[in-house]
Amino acid sequence: MAIRTKLNVQPQHATFAAEISGIDFTKPLCPDVIAEIQGAIDKYGVLVFRGANLDDDGHVAFAQQFGQLEPTPAASLGVKTRLPSPYIGDLANVDHSNQLKKYEDKMSRLFAKGNETWHADMQYHPRRCKYSTLRAVQLPPKGTGGETLYADSRTAYDDLSPETKEKINGLVAYCSLLHNRRDAAPDLYKGVDVMDWPNAKWKLVYPHKGTGRKNLYVTSYMHKIEGMSQEESDKLIAELKAHACQPKYVHTVYWENDGDMVMWDNTAVLHRATDGSGYIGKYIRDVRRTSCYDSGKYAWGENDPNDPWIIKLPKDPFGAPSA
Repeated sequence: MAIRTKLNVQPQHATFAAEISGIDFTKPLCPDVIAEIQGAIDKYGVLVFRGANLDDDGHVAFAQQFGQLEPTPAASLGVKTRLPSPYIGDLANVDHSNQLKKYEDKMSRLFAKGNETWHADMQYHPRRCKYSTLRAVQLPPKGTGGETLYADSRTAYDDLSPETKEKINGLVAYCSLLHNRRDAAPDLYKGVDVMDWPNAKWKLVYPHKGTGRKNLYVTSYMHKIEGMSQEESDKLIAELKAHACQPKYVHTVYWENDGDMVMWDNTAVLHRATDGSGYIGKYIRDVRRTSCYDSGKYAWGENDPNDPWIIKLPKDPFGAPSA
């Protein structure tokens, strides 16, 4: 029987993010509770569930309440991974035998730097991600890093000058995972023309479905605005990213205990990982993520819904460009 529980919502920042308690995750959640969670994620953009203690099946079942789940890139490509579910992204620093990786290869280390820049999940695909749900299975000791930062991109838009709002509304930009990785780690993909590889197209501003508020959808995947020179585009994107990620818009989620879970709305907030040098090669950090497709009016942005391509990158990130 589905259990009705009373949600306790504790705001964590002046404008967004909340901790949610009062949910019994050991039982199926009734529609009223799902509706309350939906209302909370619409309002706050980031929800923290301390001690949810879900297993993989429970994680998937919870995430499915909020939309169609996106298969992981590995599952889409038929790659065998440590975790059997095609919907759970493995972000752990362990091998297929669940043993701590004593070191990271150069490519993995550099690739991870892109996750430490401000972004919204899957903006480099033609259909965007709505909700991400990240769950801690095993955390490193406190004080060794791994916090997740979030930025309130709706309030950031609200605070733009009227002139800037008028200037950017309707502008469309090219978005690329390759650009994100190379911008964060210039040793990657040297000499590769980003426009020779798949790019998604997204506006800089979209209305948020749940609230109607406009959202500043400018991330580290954006690299070229249509109708602008590269110099003009670089300048505007840099100014908007700097504005959106000011400390007053940022909230840090500190992972406290195994079983903690965080859900966020990629169409309302930006996020980034933090440096993991305090635990990489020393302590296990096993975190796992699900991603829900956006199903709203702007789910496909300025892309063709009849062409749901999967991201492709050069085979050798350190070598000559090749398909």
